[in-house]
Amino acid sequence: MIVDAWPGLTLLNPVPDGHRNNVWVGIYDGQRVAVRRSRRSADSLRWELDLLASIADLGLHIAEIVPTINGEPHANGVVVQRWIDGRQPAEKWEWQLVAEQLRRLHEATTDRDQRPNCCIVTELRQHQRSVDADISLLPDAERELILEIFDRFVDTPIAVIHGDPGASNIRIDDEDRVWLLDWDESRVDLCWLDLANLGLHVLDDDTHHQATILAHAWEAINAWTAEPTYARRRLAELEHILNSPRA
Repeated sequence: MIVDAWPGLTLLNPVPDGHRNNVWVGIYDGQRVAVRRSRRSADSLRWELDLLASIADLGLHIAEIVPTINGEPHANGVVVQRWIDGRQPAEKWEWQLVAEQLRRLHEATTDRDQRPNCCIVTELRQHQRSVDADISLLPDAERELILEIFDRFVDTPIAVIHGDPGASNIRIDDEDRVWLLDWDESRVDLCWLDLANLGLHVLDDDTHHQATILAHAWEAINAWTAEPTYARRRLAELEHILNSPRA
């Protein structure tokens, strides 16, 4: 990873939690930083960084972007951010704080333009691709099953979502503030995708059940080539739910 745009930046070791992104711990100006090389297009990365700047102004806790020596937010797709110390959420009350932050994000971004190369999942039948999902790569039966599921959710609330609010992408500091990390999969999409996989149920029972179906379908298609074992596990969980009486 070339980091010449931050003179004196030293890369220490890769971050083990990243599944699809090349992320390193570094030292810059005497402080720890996270160094990430984005896989996204220049326009897509610009959208992400503009989003982070705007939601930080709303009081959401975002790791500060460290500009290049020329004052740019990235250099050839490499982004440097201040390292955030803290713990991953584990207790129910901590996950409730996470849900509150996600809801604040959703409420503040209902009118934001879509990220380049992304679409709402209910539009995948038309646009074919979004984030890392490409429906043309799925076998016919699996593709039609997932698209039929997405068709169920045309009236679901839409806003900017984080896209991957798992515990490894969240830190809670000593003041119990929630920091959302790794916005690589952020986009305009169905809000339930952020709320279905948290460490507790934050939706009513019926809504959570439907949101879980939605989330399994999305995770299966989005990870189909990047994380095939995980994708097929989510697909199997989806099929199990659909074959239960409640589905």
